[in-house]
Amino acid sequence: MVITASGTVSFDRVLMLLKDVCEAAAENHVDKILVDSLAVDGELATFERYRLGAELAAYLTQRQFRVKLAFVGTSPALTGFGAQIARNHGIATDVFPSIEEARNWLEDLGAAKDLESAVL
Repeated sequence: MVITASGTVSFDRVLMLLKDVCEAAAENHVDKILVDSLAVDGELATFERYRLGAELAAYLTQRQFRVKLAFVGTSPALTGFGAQIARNHGIATDVFPSIEEARNWLEDLGAAKDLESAVL
């Protein structure tokens, strides 16, 4: 699933978008999401980035959604701090400078998961 975000970043808008996207992915049995944020501008405060990563992780964990999130974007809109917080809470996520790198990461995760399932 590929989502293109645009406009000025705000904590509430980002959290709502991510929750909606994850809900749609779960309903459609999609476990890989690429969020293209290259057209996003603005900047969140460090504490907002922390909250975003922690709240998204809690949301996904509570609903038992196993999703892989790849974000594409650049600073200052995307710094990777929120993704790091989510990763620290067990969510498979990372930030990339290009769509190609994000796609490769998502594909590599899928291959690793397939191999893990085959070994078990």
